Order: sequence, then structure tokens, then C-alpha cells
Amino acid sequence: MMQAFKFTHCKISSGDSIDDDQLIGISIRCFGAVFYIRYLPGNLAASSYLLAEHVRSLGIMRGLWKIQHPKPTLVNHLFDYLYPLYLVLEARAADKDSIEIQPRFKGSIPRQLLDAPGQYLSVRKDWLRSLKSFTSRRIELIPTSPDPKEHPCLCGPSKVIAGDGTICMFKESGQPRNLWLYKQIAFAFENKQLRPDIRISRLHSVVINKDCDVLQRYVEAPPEELAIWKSDGFSGPVLPLNRDPSLFERIVGILLIYIENRGTLYNIASFSECTEEQRYCWAAEIEGLVVELHTAGVVWGDAKPENVLVDLENRLWLIDFDGSYTPGWVDEDKKETRDGDLQGLDRIKSGRLEVAKGLQYRLHGSTAYLG
Repeated sequence: MMQAFKFTHCKISSGDSIDDDQLIGISIRCFGAVFYIRYLPGNLAASSYLLAEHVRSLGIMRGLWKIQHPKPTLVNHLFDYLYPLYLVLEARAADKDSIEIQPRFKGSIPRQLLDAPGQYLSVRKDWLRSLKSFTSRRIELIPTSPDPKEHPCLCGPSKVIAGDGTICMFKESGQPRNLWLYKQIAFAFENKQLRPDIRISRLHSVVINKDCDVLQRYVEAPPEELAIWKSDGFSGPVLPLNRDPSLFERIVGILLIYIENRGTLYNIASFSECTEEQRYCWAAEIEGLVVELHTAGVVWGDAKPENVLVDLENRLWLIDFDGSYTPGWVDEDKKETRDGDLQGLDRIKSGRLEVAKGLQYRLHGSTAYLG
């Protein structure tokens, strides 16, 4: 009788003792069973090619063993997330007219073909030089869940500790233009155009990496091997022209001052325990924040409830000053303008906060109500 098992989890390990230092083992856990697949050189000796591939794979798996089984005291950094090993497996037919697919390990993507995260900087402009910056090696990841499956090295980092000890939120961003928008906000604070306690996200620093530092862990392939990779459809990044490769730098993200929060307005405003009084209060509060930004010459940009955080004291914070727009909240012809902010504001109040239309006009002039 055939029995079916539902696949739920796969664990791969390599031998790490004297007795099994040539073993590659794969354990697959299903409901009601655990399958063990063992790769031993003695079983592969009939094929010199398979034996050589086994030896090559074994070296890689030993490295993965160290990564997958860190010591409890190991601290992960942003570098660990941004620059993992990229290992390529190809699905191949077992033989002619076969219904079986056998995986073949192609290798690790060579350094020359690696499209690393971030955008190259041609030259650091003066305003960019004035921003505090850290490399990804100096930014510590903070797990936000005890569940190993939710570890930031797997799901992506959010809460981090900057090199100076400040708790921040990491946001991947490779656009210098977006940084300029945050720099404008900093100018507004310096010129006292914005209150020091206004509740908006603020730039703490920039994450900038040098290729000569972060790409050293990747193997550089010889020309003949590189040609094979390229013939299989792999292509490398476009490198800056007329530059010394040792000086290549990339912006890989930004660090924003972390805001402890309950969630976004989009999620929380829909809760049944969110009272009508709270909705009206939030409607006036968010309008006051937008008006103050406009008075200082700052545009919010992507106005939508997902870009409004509710902190632990039920106060609202405007976040995401990266520009652009979201259809349904701001029309394309109004993106990154004051009119777009006001349009998004009205749609947030009427759509998500469900503020009655008659009260919206009263709220437009309720600066005294905001406190």
C-alpha cells in the first residue's frame, strides 16, 4: 500500500566528527516520519565525477554547518544578511525520457557576477559626506521574535543597533535622492522650522559599504569558468567607469531612529475596539502633522495609512519620506506634492478613519484641537 507524507521541514547537515567527516546528510521531517538521505564517498566511487562533486560539496556544506549552527553567543550583523553565500542547484533530467529530476550543484556564484545590494556612488557629494555613516559590519541585528524562523537573517532585518549604540530601523534604499529628502528634514530642524518633538521618522545614518571589503568572501572565478557561467545566463553588475575598483562604494540602506509602535494606522484603525472618538482625534492629529510639514516646506510624499505608525501611547507618527506615491491614496499627477499630501490625507480620514464628511471641513481648521 502506498503511503504519502507531507513535507514540512528540511534540515541539511555535514559530518563534523572523525567517524563521519566524509558524510553529507539530509533529513526531511514529515508528519509521522523522518527521512534520512546519506551521501558517502564509497557509494559514489563508481563515478569519478560524482566523487569529485561530493568532495567539493562537502567543503561548502561544512561552511554552511557553521552558519546554520551558530554558537548561542554569536551576534549577527547586517553584513551577514546582505552578503550570504549564493549556491546554485540545477534541476536535471536523470536520463533520456526520465520522469525523475536530479539536482546538480553548479557552484557558488563568482564574485564577478554577483549583483550585490545597493547602488554605486560615483562621488560622495558634500551633503552626503555630512551624514553619519556605518558599514554593515558595524550594525547589529536585533531578533524581534523567539521563533528561529523569524530571525532577521532569514526574514530580513528591521530593528538594529547602529555602530554608535543607537537603536534604529534598517530600510533598504539605494537612491541618493531619497537621502536628500531626509536631509531636507534635518535642515528644517536645524533652522527651527519644525518642532524638535514633532512625530515624524528621522534619519540617523546611512549604510555605505566598500566592495573591496564586503565582497572578499566570494570566490573570483578564472576566465574559463566565468565564460561558462555567462553562457548559462548569468551576468554581472554594471560597474562605474574610470574608477579604481578598490574605491567602489554602494549605498545599501538607511537607518531611521526606531519608533516603538503597536502597528500602522492601516491595521489598527480597523479594530473594533478603536472608538469613534479615537478616530476623530487621529484625524485631527494627522492633519496637524501634515500642515506643520508643509509650513516648513517639507512634503510627506507617499501619504497612506500604512505610512502612519501608532506608538505605545496611541500617538501618530508619519514615516516613509522616500517620495513616490501609492495608487488609490494619491493620484499620479499629484505625487510628491502638497496637493498629493492633502489628497492622501482626505482619503485616509474618509476611508480608513471613517470620519464623517461634514466633520472633515471642521478639522481642516482645528489647529487648537491638536495641542
